[in-house]
Amino acid sequence: MPLPPLPKPGAPFAGVPTAPKRSLVVVLAAVVVLALLALAWFVDRPLALELQQGVTPAWRKIARVYDDLGDSEKYLIVALVLYIWSLLGMRRGWTCPIRAGFDRVARCSLFLIVTMAISGLATWILKMVVARSRPELLHNTGFYGLGDMFSGDPFDSFPSSHTLTAFAVAFVIGAIAPRLRILAVVLAFGVAFARMAIQQHFLSDVLASACIAWAIATYMAPRMLSPAYTWPVRTPWRWWQRR
Repeated sequence: MPLPPLPKPGAPFAGVPTAPKRSLVVVLAAVVVLALLALAWFVDRPLALELQQGVTPAWRKIARVYDDLGDSEKYLIVALVLYIWSLLGMRRGWTCPIRAGFDRVARCSLFLIVTMAISGLATWILKMVVARSRPELLHNTGFYGLGDMFSGDPFDSFPSSHTLTAFAVAFVIGAIAPRLRILAVVLAFGVAFARMAIQQHFLSDVLASACIAWAIATYMAPRMLSPAYTWPVRTPWRWWQRR
């Protein structure tokens, strides 16, 4: 299900779709789980060994630089600053220097924050519960499998936090700036490949992160961008008030 685009500047919010039907969500979730299990069983290990041999040190250095696009702090700081600024602007009657207006800036910045927060929490829980070993353990000791729950590094490979951040940003950008959707997703896939190239994650780890980010962004988009929901443009301590 595609994410909803924001209207052109000056137009009201319109055409924001509802969340997918529950039956469709269940079917998609089952397909994704089966696909990830198949990758973990048949593909992840040989692909990781192939990448270890095929990725040169020079390309690995480039991958480490590109990997910085998956750091979540920079995105969260910018989004939080924009959200606070837009709330102050609406409250104090400032003139917004951005054509989109304070309302859209508030909704879009909070959309990113909430998407990253919820998907990040889900990713952390899966990391601790699944406790999958990282590729570096496979390369160094030959071990490929699961450790004890909540054992932490290096048993926290599934899913990838960096990839999750990249795809969360990509899907949010795709919702608010559809013309940049393809570019944003391509860059996110670049981060996913970089995580595999530097031996931090398996293929199923990064694909799981992409699916989590897509699911959360798709679920939150109508609740953040639709005019039926006014809580995104209220201060946090008034989110639960009805008006």
